[in-house]
Amino acid sequence: METANGGRPNNPLEAELARLFAVYREACPAPEPGPEFMPRLWERIERQSLVVRDFRRLTEILVGAAVALSLLMGVMLSSREPAVSFYTGTYVEILAANYAQEAALDPEAIPAEQGYFR
Repeated sequence: METANGGRPNNPLEAELARLFAVYREACPAPEPGPEFMPRLWERIERQSLVVRDFRRLTEILVGAAVALSLLMGVMLSSREPAVSFYTGTYVEILAANYAQEAALDPEAIPAEQGYFR
Protein backbone atom coordinates (compact mmCIF):
# COMPACT_ATOMS: atom_id res chain seq x y z
CA MET A 1 0.00 0.00 0.00
CA GLU A 2 2.84 2.34 0.58
CA THR A 3 4.57 3.94 -2.35
CA ALA A 4 8.03 5.26 -2.94
CA ASN A 5 7.02 8.92 -2.46
CA GLY A 6 7.29 9.26 1.31
CA GLY A 7 5.39 6.15 2.32
CA ARG A 8 2.01 7.64 1.44
CA PRO A 9 -0.48 5.88 -0.84
CA ASN A 10 -1.34 7.55 -4.14
CA ASN A 11 -4.97 6.48 -4.22
CA PRO A 12 -7.41 8.20 -1.80
CA LEU A 13 -9.11 4.85 -1.13
CA GLU A 14 -5.79 3.36 -0.08
CA ALA A 15 -5.18 6.34 2.18
CA GLU A 16 -8.60 5.84 3.81
CA LEU A 17 -7.93 2.14 4.26
CA ALA A 18 -4.55 2.85 5.87
CA ARG A 19 -6.25 5.35 8.21
CA LEU A 20 -8.90 2.76 9.18
CA PHE A 21 -6.20 0.18 9.91
CA ALA A 22 -4.35 2.68 12.12
CA VAL A 23 -7.55 3.48 14.05
CA TYR A 24 -8.24 -0.25 14.46
CA ARG A 25 -4.71 -0.89 15.78
CA GLU A 26 -5.19 1.86 18.37
CA ALA A 27 -8.66 0.61 19.40
CA CYS A 28 -7.71 -3.06 19.66
CA PRO A 29 -4.15 -3.46 20.85
CA ALA A 30 -2.60 -6.88 20.50
CA PRO A 31 -2.75 -8.77 23.80
CA GLU A 32 0.54 -9.45 25.45
CA PRO A 33 0.84 -13.10 26.37
CA GLY A 34 1.65 -13.46 30.04
CA PRO A 35 2.58 -16.49 32.11
CA GLU A 36 -1.12 -17.38 32.55
CA PHE A 37 -1.99 -17.15 28.85
CA MET A 38 -1.66 -20.83 27.93
CA PRO A 39 -3.27 -22.24 31.11
CA ARG A 40 -6.27 -19.93 30.68
CA LEU A 41 -6.52 -20.81 27.00
CA TRP A 42 -6.52 -24.55 27.74
CA GLU A 43 -9.06 -24.02 30.52
CA ARG A 44 -11.44 -22.33 28.07
CA ILE A 45 -10.92 -25.08 25.50
CA GLU A 46 -11.59 -27.82 28.06
CA ARG A 47 -14.69 -26.01 29.36
CA GLN A 48 -16.10 -25.87 25.83
CA SER A 49 -15.29 -29.52 25.16
CA LEU A 50 -17.06 -30.52 28.41
CA VAL A 51 -20.24 -28.78 27.26
CA VAL A 52 -20.07 -30.48 23.86
CA ARG A 53 -19.35 -33.85 25.47
CA ASP A 54 -22.31 -33.47 27.87
CA PHE A 55 -24.62 -32.49 25.02
CA ARG A 56 -23.45 -35.45 22.93
CA ARG A 57 -24.02 -37.84 25.86
CA LEU A 58 -27.53 -36.45 26.40
CA THR A 59 -28.43 -36.91 22.72
CA GLU A 60 -27.09 -40.49 22.77
CA ILE A 61 -29.27 -41.28 25.79
CA LEU A 62 -32.37 -39.71 24.21
CA VAL A 63 -31.87 -41.51 20.90
CA GLY A 64 -31.39 -44.81 22.71
CA ALA A 65 -34.54 -44.25 24.75
CA ALA A 66 -36.51 -43.40 21.59
CA VAL A 67 -35.32 -46.60 19.88
CA ALA A 68 -36.18 -48.71 22.93
CA LEU A 69 -39.61 -47.12 23.21
CA SER A 70 -40.26 -47.66 19.50
CA LEU A 71 -39.30 -51.33 19.74
CA LEU A 72 -41.46 -51.80 22.84
CA MET A 73 -44.46 -50.18 21.15
CA GLY A 74 -43.91 -52.32 18.04
CA VAL A 75 -43.87 -55.52 20.08
CA MET A 76 -46.95 -54.47 22.04
CA LEU A 77 -48.90 -53.57 18.91
CA SER A 78 -47.91 -56.70 17.03
CA SER A 79 -48.97 -59.01 19.87
CA ARG A 80 -52.46 -57.51 20.09
CA GLU A 81 -55.59 -59.53 19.43
CA PRO A 82 -56.63 -59.63 15.79
CA ALA A 83 -59.18 -57.08 14.75
CA VAL A 84 -62.87 -57.98 14.74
CA SER A 85 -64.06 -59.09 11.32
CA PHE A 86 -66.73 -56.39 11.42
CA TYR A 87 -64.04 -53.76 10.95
CA THR A 88 -62.05 -55.68 8.36
CA GLY A 89 -64.89 -56.62 6.03
CA THR A 90 -66.01 -54.48 3.13
CA TYR A 91 -69.36 -52.76 3.10
CA VAL A 92 -70.79 -55.27 0.65
CA GLU A 93 -69.59 -58.26 2.71
CA ILE A 94 -71.20 -56.86 5.86
CA LEU A 95 -74.48 -56.25 4.03
CA ALA A 96 -74.41 -59.75 2.62
CA ALA A 97 -73.82 -61.23 6.08
CA ASN A 98 -76.61 -59.20 7.73
CA TYR A 99 -79.35 -59.80 5.17
CA ALA A 100 -80.61 -63.11 3.93
CA GLN A 101 -80.61 -63.70 0.21
CA GLU A 102 -84.38 -63.83 0.01
CA ALA A 103 -84.83 -60.54 1.91
CA ALA A 104 -85.47 -57.48 -0.19
CA LEU A 105 -82.78 -54.82 -0.15
CA ASP A 106 -85.22 -52.11 -1.21
CA PRO A 107 -86.12 -50.06 1.91
CA GLU A 108 -89.65 -49.48 0.60
CA ALA A 109 -90.22 -53.23 0.50
CA ILE A 110 -89.43 -53.67 4.23
CA PRO A 111 -92.63 -53.65 6.29
CA ALA A 112 -93.13 -50.64 8.58
CA GLU A 113 -93.77 -52.80 11.65
CA GLN A 114 -90.12 -53.95 11.67
CA GLY A 115 -89.18 -50.47 12.97
CA TYR A 116 -86.79 -49.35 10.28
CA PHE A 117 -88.66 -46.11 9.56
CA ARG A 118 -88.99 -44.15 12.79
